[in-house]
Amino acid sequence: MNLCKINKLVHKVFSILLTVHIDGASRGNPGPSGIGVIIFRNNTSILNYGEFIGFRTNLLSEYLALKRALQLAVIIDNEIRVHTDSMTIVRQRKSKGKIRKKELKILSREINNLEKKFRKISYEYIPRKRNTSVDLVAKKAIDYYIN
Repeated sequence: MNLCKINKLVHKVFSILLTVHIDGASRGNPGPSGIGVIIFRNNTSILNYGEFIGFRTNLLSEYLALKRALQLAVIIDNEIRVHTDSMTIVRQRKSKGKIRKKELKILSREINNLEKKFRKISYEYIPRKRNTSVDLVAKKAIDYYIN
């Protein structure tokens, strides 16, 4: 194998996008809330992160999960694919759709600034049943706080 082919192979192996699964969980709306982030490379989990975030609405929890995911992922790579079971997040991030609540607008601007740090970022809706691992991380963060 010549050097050019080796370089292409190495580039292909290391340029695989990170896949970042996010979820926000809220017991009540609003209620005690947590976020979960799992970062995968090559279908292998390389980071699991959960955090209790206080008493929030479900949508705010989803947005805070996204913000934390971007803060964590930018340290690892500059190309990511975000998977979420929140259709609202996907729609608003793809179209930069209208956000009415002031707190979410501020958070959306912070996320916009984080997105600029990535060379490539995409958002993909996945069904809740394919997001159960990160949902469990978010719920464990709530349980840890409550207990």
